[in-house]
Amino acid sequence: MHTPMPIRQYADRPLRANVVAEVGDWMTNAQDGLVKQQVRRQFGAAASRYLTSAIHAAGADLALLPEVAGLTGAEEVLDVATATGHTALALAPCARRVVGVDLTPEMLAVAREQAERRGIGNVTFMEADAEALPFPAASFDVVTCRIAAHHFPAVDRFCREAARVLRPGGRLVVVDNVAPEEPELDRFINELERLRDPSHHRAHRIAEWRRFVEQAGLAFRVAHRFTTWVDREDWLSRASTPPDAAREVRSRLAAAPAAARDRFGITADGFVLHKAIVVGFKAAHRG
Repeated sequence: MHTPMPIRQYADRPLRANVVAEVGDWMTNAQDGLVKQQVRRQFGAAASRYLTSAIHAAGADLALLPEVAGLTGAEEVLDVATATGHTALALAPCARRVVGVDLTPEMLAVAREQAERRGIGNVTFMEADAEALPFPAASFDVVTCRIAAHHFPAVDRFCREAARVLRPGGRLVVVDNVAPEEPELDRFINELERLRDPSHHRAHRIAEWRRFVEQAGLAFRVAHRFTTWVDREDWLSRASTPPDAAREVRSRLAAAPAAARDRFGITADGFVLHKAIVVGFKAAHRG
């Protein structure tokens, strides 16, 4: 990592704004690194639980992905933040080759075991950062990311990286939790998520996803919107939420304002998360 010169060495230079920007970038990168270390710790300890998690292992959205991605059997697919490989393994029968990448070695070990157990030979797994993909430009026809981007410190960087590694005419397909457009409901669900799991960075609004995707140079479309029922205690257990934080989560759900109770369908046992499948289309070569 590049380390900036101490600010005092720039004291007599006129372009002080550049110095502030460089130091600011260094601090942001350092903070992002801490977030990613937290993600590795959180998910490394929970790999086996995510293998059997119903939200991750199944769902109508998983069945929709081959169609949304436009798979015909000839494509090379990159699945980012693949975790225990649910998405990569589901797409493999519909693609020529699938590469699954993740930050967490323990998750990847489980994914490899599952591929071997199921006899799926056209999928490989490797460790990689979603915001710095180790592939040349134009390496894949499709990039997918399912139920993971809310852990990314910089979704804008991920979208730019996805656009870079996509071939002309390729698609970025993201499934993730989405926050309501209303600020108070956005704040309610994101604070609840962070209490339960500190590695949660942010569930973004659809308007934010549009900005990220379009700024990466891709055409944006919402392919599907849906909700997922969350059993509160299973949700807390899967993240190994500490007892004090779990009590606070239960308290906030019990005392949720009417608007939050209505939007998230809060009951004594759980609530719903709002999700979407968003797609970014890379322009094809002309002629």
